[in-house]
Amino acid sequence: MRTEEQKSVVRLALGVTCVFALGLFLGWPLAVIGAVFTALFLQAPAALPLAAFAKLFVFSIGLMFVSFLLSSVFAPYPVVFLILVAIGIILSFMWSVSGAGVLPGVIALMGALMIPNLVLQSQDLALVLVFWIPMNLLFAGFVSTLMFVLIPAEPQSAAQKKAAASQDFDPHRRIVRMSLVTVPFAMAFFVSGASALLVLFFVALLSQQLAAMPSMGKAVAKAMLTANLLGAAVSIICYEVNVIAPVILTPILLCLFFCLALGALGKSKVPLAAAAGSALTTVLIVYGGSIAPFSDDADVKSITRVIQVASAAFFVIAAYIIVDEFWPERKQHLAQ
Repeated sequence: MRTEEQKSVVRLALGVTCVFALGLFLGWPLAVIGAVFTALFLQAPAALPLAAFAKLFVFSIGLMFVSFLLSSVFAPYPVVFLILVAIGIILSFMWSVSGAGVLPGVIALMGALMIPNLVLQSQDLALVLVFWIPMNLLFAGFVSTLMFVLIPAEPQSAAQKKAAASQDFDPHRRIVRMSLVTVPFAMAFFVSGASALLVLFFVALLSQQLAAMPSMGKAVAKAMLTANLLGAAVSIICYEVNVIAPVILTPILLCLFFCLALGALGKSKVPLAAAAGSALTTVLIVYGGSIAPFSDDADVKSITRVIQVASAAFFVIAAYIIVDEFWPERKQHLAQ
């Protein structure tokens, strides 16, 4: 492994573990989301510029308040409420595909999915989420920037920047494809009265990861399924170790270990390398959500969380395969 790759793995492990540990010690709501945000920031080749982060933070605050207000007003009208949720999902994909990126797209989907769902349960809890999603983003941004300062990254070459910016796809087709995958899940989730917030967060993340991948049909679905199975397996092992040694140091050391292990896996040349990043976010959501839950999910155990997340993953991935079969992605120049 090259020196820069080693630095990237250490940067990721220390940053994510720092936010994960602070969440456990301070007990702020949905700290696991902060850990996932940190992982997304630190998987990038360079730190997010301060101006870009400030815009993202302000956007997250405004989005959460608008989502809360609209959800509160239209909650008594189920049909209109569901139509607004569907429109919010589609607008989130439109903004993400327009060049905003994966993390802003995830935040937009959180506003379209999580806030409306919690408003139906409790407006007081929804207000807590409205405040704490941006705060988790702020903590994640601060820690990730600090990690890039303490462990600097090598400047990207012109070729790397060009490769990152040269994705060729039909944006309108991609928006339709991912809306067809995510909207049916959201409708089924809301109509069934489900309330597992971290499952909605997982679906927002998975949808954005699928949208960001190049079109490889079933190969993408297989990679994402492998990633989630790997993440679920690591989560169960960590949870069982936590049961054996129920002290606060245990989850912190486990977080450091699986971040180092999955980070190193992602930089390796083995077939599972492509699944490492998604597996890491799955572990943080499943394991972190089991030991530091939110709202009325305090009795949710790791195996229950695995079943919830696995069900959501199978639904979204199966929908992706069906959509890819009948509505495959194509390059932009072919659409013109």
